[in-house]
Amino acid sequence: MRGVRPERIHVLYVTYDGLLEPLGRSQVVSYLLESPRGDLDISVVSFERREDLRDERKRSLLQAELSRCGVSWAPLVRHRTLPVAGVAWDVLRGIRASLSVAHARQTRIVHARSYVAGLMGLAVKTLTRARLVFDMRGFWPEERVELGRFQPQGLCYSAAKLLEKRLLAAADHVVVLTESAKAILREQEAKDRLLSPDVREAPISVVPCSVDLDRYRPLPRDQELARSHGLESSVVIGNIGAFNRRYLALEMFRFAFHVKAHRPDVRFVYLTDESPDAVRRVAGDAGFDQGDLLILRAEPEDVPRWLSLFRLGVFFLRPSYAAKASSFAKLGEFLAAGVPVVTNTGVGDVDRILASDRCGLVLPGLTDRDLSAFAKKALPLLEGEGVPEQVRLQCRGVAAENFALTDGARRYRAIYESLASRPRPGEEAEIAAEAG
Repeated sequence: MRGVRPERIHVLYVTYDGLLEPLGRSQVVSYLLESPRGDLDISVVSFERREDLRDERKRSLLQAELSRCGVSWAPLVRHRTLPVAGVAWDVLRGIRASLSVAHARQTRIVHARSYVAGLMGLAVKTLTRARLVFDMRGFWPEERVELGRFQPQGLCYSAAKLLEKRLLAAADHVVVLTESAKAILREQEAKDRLLSPDVREAPISVVPCSVDLDRYRPLPRDQELARSHGLESSVVIGNIGAFNRRYLALEMFRFAFHVKAHRPDVRFVYLTDESPDAVRRVAGDAGFDQGDLLILRAEPEDVPRWLSLFRLGVFFLRPSYAAKASSFAKLGEFLAAGVPVVTNTGVGDVDRILASDRCGLVLPGLTDRDLSAFAKKALPLLEGEGVPEQVRLQCRGVAAENFALTDGARRYRAIYESLASRPRPGEEAEIAAEAG
């Protein structure tokens, strides 16, 4: 009927990552701000670091930004002491806060980001008529084992795997980061169906870690930044982000060592919040000269300026089951900024994305011989005053094709619309009864 307003769809987004942290800003807030509102109402329950919430200016700026886009936000403090007890207490608080929002707003869809938030989302689905989107991200139990936080087959790992199985069974839609992860889940479904014909094929969407192409783009070399850090005459290669056991840092610095053997003007810049001493220790073990290593913390808004200095982005990840489900924001950020990437095979969808060598190099092995050989292959990318224009354009094109934030936001919007168009649990029986 003309003049009748369409029904509003309320989406409750639950995340155990703080919106005030860099990860939450790039991988949660950016999607929320980019997603077309239309008939969507979105509320967010997040868990923030206490020190971030105490920063009134930072908090109020984000609150205002979200409010302008019609997103309501209920931040909770995340407990970081007593890991198991703290997480359990947070889950209970998160369930209570989420149910309060769900009942007040008549939530149609609960979007749970990763496993801990998934437990909260599962409770909302069970106690309301909401549909559940399980945005599982990577294979979290295996990632925790690789980081040394869970023991293989230990109690925490086993509990996480049971939760994973329950969430996959209950989810109305599953989101993963890579096509490789989707294939693994489909293969597992097929095996489970052989044992039980009742196993359903849940809808699965792939939404990789996306990048804002307006923020990350090829920029002229920032001469002021180069001068302030003594990099005017240097060829800069480097990495951004985490420094942990999942990354093969020794091999990364050995690659840099071999590149420097041919280009003495190479400097390695690592933008990270991690301990500089730990990074220097590994670089020293790899034989890389400490005087040619710059480690610093950069604010998220300054990273595009730094990338204007980079000639290569270099990172290697330990190939594993967990790695197949991994997507890295840094990959999209490097490429969007026109920076070619050197990485290794067997990680997420990297082999497909960088298959043609147009935007860097994918190493099939990481022996010292491999690293030396590919260091030589990288030399043409380091010639001249900057990244060759054709290479920059190719990198930018690959980023736009695979990691555009607008595409990621549209995919989430499509998921919400597909779920909202279907009757909610309980309504199906009511519809059938009316029809009968």
